[in-house]
Amino acid sequence: MWKTLKDLYQNSSDQRKLALKDKLRKIKCEKDEMISMYLTKIITCRDELASVGVVTSDDDMGSLALLGLLKS
Repeated sequence: MWKTLKDLYQNSSDQRKLALKDKLRKIKCEKDEMISMYLTKIITCRDELASVGVVTSDDDMGSLALLGLLKS
């Protein structure tokens, strides 16, 4: 019984991690959005990932932030 519960919650945790990683990757700066709001969305998602044990490097965060900016 305990193994079944552990497996159930582990799968749920893994799915949550994948969903949060995908969410972080998809964050884009919308037209007319203030850069501070855009960066807040990225930081909030990074914090959510950290709460489930996923550490995102500063280099990766910088790259994701730049990739999400609108091309002008």
